[in-house]
Amino acid sequence: MDKIVLENMRFRSYSGVLAKEKEEGQEFVITLTLLIERIPGCKTDNIRDTVDYGRVYSMVREYVEEVSCDLIEYMAEQIILRVMRAFSMVDGITCEIKKPLAPIDGEFDSMNVIISRTRNDLENQL
Repeated sequence: MDKIVLENMRFRSYSGVLAKEKEEGQEFVITLTLLIERIPGCKTDNIRDTVDYGRVYSMVREYVEEVSCDLIEYMAEQIILRVMRAFSMVDGITCEIKKPLAPIDGEFDSMNVIISRTRNDLENQL
């Protein structure tokens, strides 16, 4: 299984449960791991035979910066759906979303979710 990893992409979003999060916004750090049975581009050296990670980055940025949601779990699932719809060669995705400034009184690096889905898991939604 081949992997393409887009690691620690940073975006500002107005997502969260609290009104303050939706008004002021905060940074979200997202890592996507795309699983592909075998990337044809390994043999052809052609961009058409792989996943264009510049396009994936733009898709994630557009969603995170333009759509407000309450839960990062929901955000992760929506990102996964969008990428899988756009790239049929992707067999599975793991999406990790970190909230370094989560509104929690305490000391921590970030609050995270990690959501993994395969194409079979989402068959009815694609």
